[in-house]
Amino acid sequence: MKTIVIYSPYKCLIKCGQQEIEIDENEHALIDNLQEKIYIYPLGKTKRYSFIIDINDKNSQFYSIIEKENKVLIFLLDGLLSENIDIYNVKYNNIDTQVEVSQNKISFSSKKHKKNIFLFEKPSKVKIGNFHHIIFALLKFNEKDVLIAYNCQDYNARQFSGDKINLTKNGFNILTKNSGNYLKIEQEYYVDTQGLKNKEKSFTLSEQSLPEELIPYQFMSSIKNGDDYQIENLLSEELKKQITLENIKKYFGKISYFYMIDSTNCFAISNGENIIYEFFIKNGKITEIVDNK
Repeated sequence: MKTIVIYSPYKCLIKCGQQEIEIDENEHALIDNLQEKIYIYPLGKTKRYSFIIDINDKNSQFYSIIEKENKVLIFLLDGLLSENIDIYNVKYNNIDTQVEVSQNKISFSSKKHKKNIFLFEKPSKVKIGNFHHIIFALLKFNEKDVLIAYNCQDYNARQFSGDKINLTKNGFNILTKNSGNYLKIEQEYYVDTQGLKNKEKSFTLSEQSLPEELIPYQFMSSIKNGDDYQIENLLSEELKKQITLENIKKYFGKISYFYMIDSTNCFAISNGENIIYEFFIKNGKITEIVDNK
């Protein structure tokens, strides 16, 4: 039998036959002999409900499954279920868009389309509005701000996060502190009739370099958030000679979720596909990236 490894971003109790394993957030559990169903019971202050893992169902809304080196890796996902829903209505020209914000999800819907974006927790404050055809949801959490920009014409959405996000007359600016090699990063975006555009980005260097064990996490965050400057900054000079920024962004695709298994291996959902990436680091830079495909 293959070894089952369960990774969880939240505290939970795992039951499988006579085995009962309690793990904290961002920990994992091993199940050597799978003969029974796997039951997951989330613990602590959470609205998540218990559920059963079926290792034959690799596309559950509660978990993702991938096999590697004679092991079955199960990654429990955030944003399982929601309860209370706040509803907002935004009108642009003849397009009516409804925005729903719940415990773990925000949805943008029109007559012909609905886009769901899952959240780690329910925001403490929500502000909904629009700049032309770009509908924004500014979400305030305890430790960060998140802004989701939804294009009601082509149904695409982009997500931005930072320590502080402020709305401006025709867009927004983002302040991020202590990010990687930088003391702070300031970004400014604006919207015109053609869409959302990056107006300006400035960096203030930190005196401390990023520890090597955090480089893959920072790199995956940059890929997910589209931070081109940081993506290139984390690559070695030799690797940048071998591959262009556009090629590396195409290689990773659209990352909707990622979880660091350890300091060099990362599970990610890219374009709806489950992939594990392994990073090789030397002198504070990424020298090689391989995957399990």
